[in-house]
Amino acid sequence: MQSLVFSRVGFDLDHMVVRVGAAAALFAGVLYLVIAAATGEATYLISACGPFLAAGVMITQILTERENGGIALLASGAIVVIFFSFDGNQTTMIPAAVALVIIASIGMMFVEENLVPVASVTGIALFSVTQLWPISLVEKVILGSIMALSFAMTFLILVSIYRSVTSVNARYQLLFDQSPTAVVEENWSEALAHVRDEYSGKPEKLEHFLESYPDVVSTAVSKARVVQANDAALRLLEVPDAESLSRMRRPGDYTDGNLDGFVQTLSNLYRGHTTWEQEVLTRSSSGQLLWLHARYVDTAPETPGASLVSGITDITSIKARNEAMEEMVRQKNEFIARVSHELRTPLTAVMGLSNELVESASVGHDERHDLIKVVAQQAGEMSDIVEDLLMAARADMGTITIDLQPVDLLEELRSTMKVLGTLVELPQTEPPKVLADPKRVRQILRNLLTNAGRYGGPNCRVLAGSLFSTAWMEIRDDGEGVTMDPSRVFEPFVTGQHDVPGSVGLGLSVARQLAEVMGGSLSYLRQGHETVFRLELPVVQRPQPTLASSTEAR
Repeated sequence: MQSLVFSRVGFDLDHMVVRVGAAAALFAGVLYLVIAAATGEATYLISACGPFLAAGVMITQILTERENGGIALLASGAIVVIFFSFDGNQTTMIPAAVALVIIASIGMMFVEENLVPVASVTGIALFSVTQLWPISLVEKVILGSIMALSFAMTFLILVSIYRSVTSVNARYQLLFDQSPTAVVEENWSEALAHVRDEYSGKPEKLEHFLESYPDVVSTAVSKARVVQANDAALRLLEVPDAESLSRMRRPGDYTDGNLDGFVQTLSNLYRGHTTWEQEVLTRSSSGQLLWLHARYVDTAPETPGASLVSGITDITSIKARNEAMEEMVRQKNEFIARVSHELRTPLTAVMGLSNELVESASVGHDERHDLIKVVAQQAGEMSDIVEDLLMAARADMGTITIDLQPVDLLEELRSTMKVLGTLVELPQTEPPKVLADPKRVRQILRNLLTNAGRYGGPNCRVLAGSLFSTAWMEIRDDGEGVTMDPSRVFEPFVTGQHDVPGSVGLGLSVARQLAEVMGGSLSYLRQGHETVFRLELPVVQRPQPTLASSTEAR
């Protein structure tokens, strides 16, 4: 895998050696041709064949995408030795010697083991190769010694630099691989080139263009390549390797959230930004929806997008909390508006009717009685709303107080029906007494009966019974049931309909909290054509009789 540091500086040893070597060989060949043309010496034309032949070997590797620096250097060195042996002279002797020293020194960077023995053999080979060249014995000894010494110095310098670079690279690679943060390195250079081919307008308008032409984005993204990803990134996105990440970029395999993120990435690269941050909505390979925060750094700005490194943080839970908070704030605001409206309606009636009673002397006894009855009814509605509000606030603070005592559920039901003026079909069986707070039981029953009256059907009935140590009472109606998710029925500030008067969305939530505080429960279910709210409370435990001991009996 290509390392992070090398990718930053465009450093791949095989890639660099073959391409730079091909360029240098071509330059040397052209230089021989120029000298031949200037001097008229035909021998320079023959000398140009060697560099051109070496360049041909390396260009072939490039075209076949099989770049191998070791083979390229070995072939180039052999060509220099052979050509100079058959066609060397005093003029080309120094260039040939320099070329061999450079080739041998660079070749030492490919040696990973037994460096000193290999260097010694190479130095001896350089000294000995001059024995094949058509020069005098003294020149052979002097040139061979200079080549061996130059090789030793050049090799030490190059290998020291190379080892320093690889040492730094190893530390960075270890940091990259072992980082607890997800890190991905990508190559977006071809993707950026495609965008530049398709768009030549103002940089600030590119984002709008890409949003209008998603096909351009899809094609560009398909040209981007994930170079490497650390273990944290692979675990986060649930993929086995970097290649799998690249496959997730194929058109049709990503969501609109991905597309928005890709548009931002391409736009920032097009504008020449080297660092930026963005949030991306994506999916893991298993389909899990993820919100990611990515900080991008273009580590090779001289080739924009060639090495785009990003640190990725999973912010899915943070997003979920923020959305939940926003929803809660929205519900609170809606709730406040609804409470204000619901309180204002009965309050207006109470004030208006009270003024009528005080200021009008012509109101008869029967009419006055009816007006007082309406005032009491409206005041009762206000009291119920305020009571639910106070109870909800106490529940949030954990300060609900209860006075447990034996309670007759059927008697509390009749009392609540009388206050509400509601008529329902009473249960045929009388449940046993429960251990509860009678005031809180009436508050629960009031909310259940009120809920049935607002949202239920025309027929409402009550069933009751007991099971083991629990007594239960069910409020049933033949309405259509809730249209929302049933799990949200008991959430605060949630109502089935927003246009129902007197509803602030706290009744069922408060009722369940009160039932649970008293050791019971309140549940919702849809049974056949009926909506059922089932209240369960613990029955009063009868004291067990004490058996007399045999001694006492006697």
